[in-house]
Amino acid sequence: MKVLVLFAFAMLGCSLAGARIVSKCELKQHLAVVFNSLPDNIKQSGLSGDRFLAKVVCHVEQLSGFNTSAVTQLGKQSQESSESGSASNEGGKSKPPQKQGGISKKDDKDMTLYGLFQLPEGLVCSDNITLPNLCGISCNKLTDDDISDDISCVVKLLTDIVKNGFMTENSKKVWNVVKQLIDDKCKNLNQYFGEC
Repeated sequence: MKVLVLFAFAMLGCSLAGARIVSKCELKQHLAVVFNSLPDNIKQSGLSGDRFLAKVVCHVEQLSGFNTSAVTQLGKQSQESSESGSASNEGGKSKPPQKQGGISKKDDKDMTLYGLFQLPEGLVCSDNITLPNLCGISCNKLTDDDISDDISCVVKLLTDIVKNGFMTENSKKVWNVVKQLIDDKCKNLNQYFGEC
């Protein structure tokens, strides 16, 4: 009986955490559906095709390890936690394998990156509901197991920069996020989805 109760508590704890590891193939499938439904003028700007999709999914793999609850502290706070040897941050959420999300080192003053895509607080999400942000969501929405809002936010950033260029609100920061999504750090993109 005690084992059953312990098992129930363990399962409840896992379900309350709201985090999961998304597979490469699952993320590819979700993104392909969304990217294929973009207007033609957006797709013609290079936001389509298997190579683009592989770049975005590879970015997710490198920065969050496909972990929906990944949270990364940048700047002074991350230096303090790394000096103390801390392997996790607030709420017990694990840090992703790398620290660089959509923000360059010179812009990483005490910033937090959230979720699969490691999107920056303040720009795309807010811990304070009253503060405006480009995606209009709470940062907690980027760390739950529902990846649809994460994908919607990324698509909004991509389409905003294509439609409005540097006229987009916070264009430099948005461009830094988009650059990370489409950079060329990943190799063998033609075979990246081989197991899918």
